[in-house]
Amino acid sequence: MKRGILLVMAITISLISHAQSGTIKVFNGKVIEGDFFLKKLYFFDNFTDGRIRLSDGTVYEGKLNVNTMTQSVRVITDTRDTISIKTERMVETISAGNSFFFKMNGFYIQVLNTDGFSSLGISRVMKIGQERIEGAYGGSNEVSSIAKLSSVDVENRLEMIKGSSNVKYDYIEKLYLIKDGKLLPVTKKNIQKLYPKKRALIDKYISENNTRFNNNESVINLYNFIVSNN
Repeated sequence: MKRGILLVMAITISLISHAQSGTIKVFNGKVIEGDFFLKKLYFFDNFTDGRIRLSDGTVYEGKLNVNTMTQSVRVITDTRDTISIKTERMVETISAGNSFFFKMNGFYIQVLNTDGFSSLGISRVMKIGQERIEGAYGGSNEVSSIAKLSSVDVENRLEMIKGSSNVKYDYIEKLYLIKDGKLLPVTKKNIQKLYPKKRALIDKYISENNTRFNNNESVINLYNFIVSNN
């Protein structure tokens, strides 16, 4: 992958919100209110031509996308159906357009930038929480819905819900350092350990730019600076 392409991607992705919570309205299994939820349910706005590489070396090509709630790749078949793949547990990497993903620890990690020594990646995870059921006197009761909401079909239908319900969600984007096939938290200490010869340069940048490690854009800018100063 060319660094220039990844830098452009990083600038774009850095504008995305770090985390957001909300409620969707579901009627008979279909999300009828929840634009943000539907927008973030997949990594890409549209299914994109890509390649899936499995752990046994097999490579498949086709139109694909990545579901942020199930952390699974979805593909479009010749009959225009959108399906999950039986070999999901064997997926190692995905490439689509200028985007590249590792499947690590059960999550899809999109590489934002790399210098060949380490990489900076981002996970996007949509979590379903609890269903709110209307109670007496206009109140509501919260019930566990993990089993009920265990799957999402191709039309974004929450399959098991009947009638009208409001369901909580949490959408989280988290950055990781990737080194030697492992995910590392993005902390000042870990960055300094990866680049000990650049410690003074890193410290100066952090001080001058007020780098905040709980802010994705701030971290992305720091990493871009580090890998551009080899």
